[in-house]
Amino acid sequence: MFASGHVINEMANSWAETVQEETDGRVSITIEAAFGGESEVMEQTRIGSIDGTIIGTRWVIDYDPENFWVESPFVFEDWEQQRRAFQTDYLDDGRERLLEEGNQRLINEPVYRGYRHISGNQAFDTPDAIEGINLRVPDLSPWVNIWEGIGASPTTVAFDELYSALQQGVVDAQENPAETVLSASLYEVQSHYTLTRHLASTGWFTFNDETLSALSSEDQSILTDTLTQSIQDLSSQIQESESEALDELESEGMNIVEPDQEAWLSAAEEPLQAQFEESWNPSLEEVRNI
Repeated sequence: MFASGHVINEMANSWAETVQEETDGRVSITIEAAFGGESEVMEQTRIGSIDGTIIGTRWVIDYDPENFWVESPFVFEDWEQQRRAFQTDYLDDGRERLLEEGNQRLINEPVYRGYRHISGNQAFDTPDAIEGINLRVPDLSPWVNIWEGIGASPTTVAFDELYSALQQGVVDAQENPAETVLSASLYEVQSHYTLTRHLASTGWFTFNDETLSALSSEDQSILTDTLTQSIQDLSSQIQESESEALDELESEGMNIVEPDQEAWLSAAEEPLQAQFEESWNPSLEEVRNI
């Protein structure tokens, strides 16, 4: 789970209270901050040492790698197109494999966590500015390939080590939504935030299948229905609050930079085409027509 104070953590705590009330105390959920990266918490959920978690992109690359375009930078025109992509049947096999091999059920649609942008101690108006920069990215090889193709020097660092890595100069820059930059206090160790809008970040709730199956059908419905509503409400809230988060980052001293968007999209085209041709189905052209 995200750190205390993060909007997703606050939503999860509120949802847990709702579940306890609506099940008359039959289901009690404790929300705790996770330790380690997504791979670790997914494995803990698979074996049942924790009953569920919220993750980002990891489930797609682990269980449906041919369709990881759905969670990769510079693929989509906007969030609505990306959201439509999640509703296509391209991801059906991945959801089934997550259940069969990962012992986890994915709950409905993703949480919209806001557009990902780049923070650093300089502006990244154009892709030329990121040439050779040690950019922290999650441990996702397609993301590494795309950023490397654009010219950055991507470095994988677990999120819970990111603040110290930036502080100590292990990495020079990172990319995350404004709310994440704010809640993790990354503005304390980064001076500029460049609005590249390269991907809408998502969050996904998963539950250990045995844990969920052990509940009565009524309690399962309460849990999933209330969570679905909470996800929809939170996604709308985050969309509305993105500008507020940017304003707050600016008030904390960050310089908010509007880059040359066309230059960034142009720089990403070649590595994206290569990634689709080598690893992904369908084609980039088909995806952009979703």
